[in-house]
Order: sequence, then structure tokens, then C-alpha cells
Amino acid sequence: MAMRSGDPSPAQRVKSAVAVLVSLIVLVGGLGFVGAKVYGAYQDYTQRDDYVGDGADTVEVVIPKDSTWQRAGDILEARGVIASAATFVDKVTAAQSAAGSADKVVLQAGKFKMKTRWPAQTALDYLLDPAHIELVKVTLLEGWRWADQIRPALLKATELTSADFDQALADPAGLGLPAYANNQVEGFLFPDTYQMPEGAGDILRQLISNFNDKAAGLDLANKAAALGRSPRDVVIVASIIESEVNKADDMPKVARAIYNRLDQGMPLGVESAFRYGRLMASGTAYSDPIDAAAQQDSSLPYNVYTNPGLPATPVSNPGQAALRAALSPAEGDWLYWVTVDLDTGETKFTSDEAEFEDFRAQFQAWCADHGNPTGCQ
Repeated sequence: MAMRSGDPSPAQRVKSAVAVLVSLIVLVGGLGFVGAKVYGAYQDYTQRDDYVGDGADTVEVVIPKDSTWQRAGDILEARGVIASAATFVDKVTAAQSAAGSADKVVLQAGKFKMKTRWPAQTALDYLLDPAHIELVKVTLLEGWRWADQIRPALLKATELTSADFDQALADPAGLGLPAYANNQVEGFLFPDTYQMPEGAGDILRQLISNFNDKAAGLDLANKAAALGRSPRDVVIVASIIESEVNKADDMPKVARAIYNRLDQGMPLGVESAFRYGRLMASGTAYSDPIDAAAQQDSSLPYNVYTNPGLPATPVSNPGQAALRAALSPAEGDWLYWVTVDLDTGETKFTSDEAEFEDFRAQFQAWCADHGNPTGCQ
């Protein structure tokens, strides 16, 4: 058919169609952009007091002991778990009402792995489930000391601070220490694996309670009296044994050597007590070399090289084998002992000073052959 005059050409019609299509795309795109903005604003509005959905990033949350639900809500809001502490507390109130009693909706202290941007109800349900509490366990080894071993281990494993433990230690009467501890925890923090409670005082009470149980099982007070010693003396002796040797078979021999020296009025001459006194007096690292001149300074605390008798306090926290050895020493006339091989723990005993010097030479030879590792002196 012939094209009429004034009609648009095919090319012009294509251009017009494209222009319309582009206009529609722009319009739809604009509406989509506006729609996204409107939806985002709506989401912000609806989630201002509560989130919806399954949450976002994993976050660790600690609910301290004796926290209120309001305190828990504040912590969750600060950690980004929930949108509003007030909304969370409303959910708690509703749960308490449904349960018929506030006592049936119990907040559990502990450490939890939660998610950010959780609905308040999800967060509440999570906290109410005991399976979600992360159990923190700490193993404290035999012979560890409070200042440079036990305390750092507890700080690392918990959310507590040095100030928390200082506050607990400021009230020793509340820790359950035996009367003969003289309000000092060293020696009475029983080595074991523990599930950590939340408070510093609770942790120390747990360790001390374990000591009390073990002491009762060993009949420590009565057996100490049978030896002619006080319970405190026995714990001090056990703490030295624990610091000096690591083989259970050697412990009763060390106990006898200590008692023999005490009975003869001889200074104990043990490194462990001297090192402990230096640590406590000046913060000098326990493993630092001992200055020969300092060994002769009788004014230094815990200097059992020059001063006879036991040190003033336990020098470590002994385990059950060391306590048992201190209560049941072996029979013998030993006055000296030397661990001649730090790898195997081989320890030799004698009552002869010349033989003792020979044992010391064997130990020094072992140290030289092994590059003088920590423990060589």
C-alpha cells in the first residue's frame, strides 16, 4: 500500500516506540527505587522496637550473676541482639503472666552465643533454654601458684577482672577458708578441673571447698596432730613437696627429708620457697636465676637457705598426693634430695653431704648437656 503524505516513516515509528519503552523503564525503575526506599523506611519503622527474621551475625553475650531482666535487656540491646530493652522486658512480663508466676521464668547467668537483630521473643526463648549456656571449664595444675599461674588462668577463662578478684580476696572470711589458713588463699586452692561459676568469690569458694573436702577425706587435722605438726605446717610441707618433685613415689621421701631437717634445726635450703618469697616480695619472675649473694641474706622473706624452720606460708597449691605424702612420710634418714634429670624427674636421696654434692654435679652436667633449660640453676 502506498504511504500517505505526512505519515511517519517506519524508522520514525521505531524511534517513537523505543522512546515510549525507555520512558516506561525509567518510570518503573523510579517507582522501584521509591518503593525500595519506602519499604526500607517501613522496615526501619516496624523494627524500631523489635526485629523480625532469623538474625544476622553471631555475637557472644555474658549475663552476669544476679542480673535482673532489665539488666539483661540492656546488655542484649547494647550487643545488638535486640532492638529495644523495653520490648524485651515486655516479653518477659508476658511470659511471667502466662506462667502464672515470675519465679517460673528464671534468668540464667552465663555466657551465650546469640545473633544480632533477633526478635525479642527469640532472644528470651534462647536465654530460658539451659542447653544454650556455654560451660567454661578451667584446669588448675598441682603446684600452681596464685599470683602468677592460677589468677592469670582464671582471668583468661572468664569475663572477670583483677579488681573482681581483689574484691573477693578483701573478704577472706567469706571464702570458706579453714581457720589454720590465716585468711590466706595460697595453699588452699585445690588443683582440679572446674566448671566456672560467674563471680570471683564463687570461683574461689569452689576451689577452697574442694580443698576442705579433700582435707576431710585425708583426716588432715587428726593425722597432722599424730605427727606432732599443725594442719598449717602439713599444708606448707605439701606445697614444698609439690614444687620440688613431680613423681608421686618420691613425695613421701621428700616429706621425710623435710621433717628430718626440721627436727635437726637445719635450714631447708629449698629453691621453691626462696623463689616464691622473691616473687611475692618484688614480682621477680619465679624462673629467674637466683643470686648467690641473696641466698645469704637472712633478712629476705622465705630465705630458707639461711633461716631454719618452715616458710611463713604455703609456696604453692598442693594436690592430694603431696598432702598424703606430708601426712605419711616414708621411713629414712635422708636430708638431701636432687632431681638429676628434669625430663624423667629422676630424683636421688641421701643423708651424706658429700654424696649430695655429687648429685648436684650430676644435675649440672645434665643441664649443660641439654642447653640449660628452665629449671636449671
